[in-house]
Order: sequence, then structure tokens, then C-alpha cells
Amino acid sequence: MAKPPLKVTLSKHPEFKVIHVNGALIAAKADEGFMKFFLDILEPKIGAGGKKIEVDFINREFQVEVRMSTIVFLQIAQQMEHHIKQLEKKGILKREKKPRKAPEPYRI
Repeated sequence: MAKPPLKVTLSKHPEFKVIHVNGALIAAKADEGFMKFFLDILEPKIGAGGKKIEVDFINREFQVEVRMSTIVFLQIAQQMEHHIKQLEKKGILKREKKPRKAPEPYRI
């Protein structure tokens, strides 16, 4: 006789919170993958004559780092790709025809 399916309950950790980000540094090695989510904060200055806004630098503030096994990393990537394809099918999202060059990796 087959076992009944495993029951899963959902709960939130007491310190659970929602954050908004505008980028992530993502990498994987043989034994783990990670995502470091960040928020770029622009600090613009008003230029001469008050007509031009200038940005001298961006403060890239890391919000959270998530580490996982490479299997979980792959599963998340597949889930994201599935959702992207669904949005493309509905006409909500359109990928660039020529992908942008990936930025050079850097260490933090």
C-alpha cells in the first residue's frame, strides 16, 4: 500500500520581511550557488543652472545574501525561466533580441 503524500505546512519566520531590489549578483560553484540581492541608490546632484542632473556614483547597497545547494539553484533558475516564458507568451515581457554583454565579475 502506497504512503499518503507528505503534508506541507506554510508559515513565516518571525523576522520575515519583504524587500525591494533592483539587481542581484548571482554565481554558482560545484557545491553551492548564491544570490546577493542589492538596491542601487543614486545620489544625483543638480548641475549648473539647475537644468542638468548629474550622478557621480551609485551606492550599491546589498540587502540580503541567499546561499543554496546547486540543485536548489538549478530548480530556482528553472522556475524563473518558466515564469519568464509565461509572461512572454502573454505579451507582458519581451526579451532583447541581442543580449547585453554580461558585466565583468567582481569580488566583494
